[in-house]
Amino acid sequence: MKYFIPAWYDAQRWWQSNAKPLIHRRTVTAFDDMISLMSMHRKNKSPFQLIIPNYAPDLRTFLHRYDLYDVTYWSVFDAIQGFTHRTPRAVDYRELDWPEGTEFLHLSQMIRAYMPNNMYANVHFNQDGYVIWIEVFQQNIRRYRYLIDDRGFVSSVIYFDESGEDLQQRYLTGEGDWILQECLKSGSVIVNGRYQDYFKHNQYQSMTSVIHEYLKSYCTTVLEADDVVIAAADKRHQQMIISLFELHKLCFSVFQQREYLDERTLPHAASDIYWLVDTLENERVLTAHQAVVQMKHPIMRVTPFDVQTMSNISSQLHETYIGVWLDIEDEAMCQQMWSQLVGYLEQDDTLRLTLLTKKKIHAHPQWIHEAIARVNRQLNAQNTVSETEADLMEQPEPIDYVKMKYLPFESDLIEAISTLRVVVDLSQEPDLYLQICCLSAGLPQINRITTDYVTHGMNGCVVADETELVAALDVYLKHLKNWNQSYAYAMKLAKQYTSDKIIAQLDGLIEGETDGTTI
Repeated sequence: MKYFIPAWYDAQRWWQSNAKPLIHRRTVTAFDDMISLMSMHRKNKSPFQLIIPNYAPDLRTFLHRYDLYDVTYWSVFDAIQGFTHRTPRAVDYRELDWPEGTEFLHLSQMIRAYMPNNMYANVHFNQDGYVIWIEVFQQNIRRYRYLIDDRGFVSSVIYFDESGEDLQQRYLTGEGDWILQECLKSGSVIVNGRYQDYFKHNQYQSMTSVIHEYLKSYCTTVLEADDVVIAAADKRHQQMIISLFELHKLCFSVFQQREYLDERTLPHAASDIYWLVDTLENERVLTAHQAVVQMKHPIMRVTPFDVQTMSNISSQLHETYIGVWLDIEDEAMCQQMWSQLVGYLEQDDTLRLTLLTKKKIHAHPQWIHEAIARVNRQLNAQNTVSETEADLMEQPEPIDYVKMKYLPFESDLIEAISTLRVVVDLSQEPDLYLQICCLSAGLPQINRITTDYVTHGMNGCVVADETELVAALDVYLKHLKNWNQSYAYAMKLAKQYTSDKIIAQLDGLIEGETDGTTI
């Protein structure tokens, strides 16, 4: 059996709930290598189970969001609190035991319940419409936060002091008793005496010790010697995972958006551990580190994202959209690239630039905003009609020749890709998910370095610098034959990165059939 251990953790205390209400809505995607790898296994009916080390009262709705709702899982905190698997059930806030005379006010992102004695409560919802927090205020000071499990009950309560600061959190049983009390200032944990038999100690220095105890029990009683554990490489839990699972077939998956390289949490040389890495840079860094500490753990670079055919309607559009990845580390390179693109844009009034970014729009330097406005203004001015025609026609809407698109979620990128004709990414290493999406849609890509997903002259161009950009664009925008050949080659190349091929490569690494290969 394969067991996946993700790192869907909060940025502060990694074990606490990561669920946030709409008012604190995420601006970054939660989609990662673990979600993708599990989705591949599910698609290919390859059995696996999920181990959740952290407190996750929203787990079922989270899994449903990524089509993993039927995954078999074991949760540390479900085991602690005595909760069993149930279908998600939304709580109707109106049916809760409110004091007599409570009135409800519907605000834009929450419900406010006004109660007697100068008290009120804010009822918060997640993006799926489930109640996840109920915060109670007295004299305008926050006193309690009830965390609602997506199975329809109160899972824990956070208490605040007279100043509204975090004081303690009580984790509840199905009967409503508290079983653990965590001091949110010192981090210490107290066990309710009524439930002492479920723990080895009556007090713990931190919640990490409690999690370690329950994980160890699960590991020794459930896992077999030949079971495979695939864990997210994350320095917050790495040391614990190694200590508990290194006698099994343990594989860490390195993901670009997670921090993992910490000498204190990396395995020692004697450990029999495998590594999956997602990018060339992560492969280089990990290989260099292993050489320094004299480790020889097998490393395999594999895309955690499988290729799935995506639609592209660029050939049906009158305009030609050029996608440009804007999140480039080298600002000077970005400015020089911009100059080349603007000159290219002026050659043909059907050309459009779509600037793709994961950063918030306002996070980009002021010069790019001013440059976009200036180019749009100049190109629109060139398209003005004569005064005689203007009297007979309605004033046309200004055209967005250049537009910046904010892509915080993978679905946003997939949507943006559908209209593009070619994609430019001159980053030091192209964005991995962008490359896979382009391959899925058959789009030619223009990059600065050779990767596994672009073959120069076949489904894209590798340019030395931005001065070669115009010539590379001409290859695919002025010669339909080249674009069609690129599309055909991309579809052929994509077959190497289907989910069944990636699973086979992963199994080969762990079972010893491959050693440090790439896919």
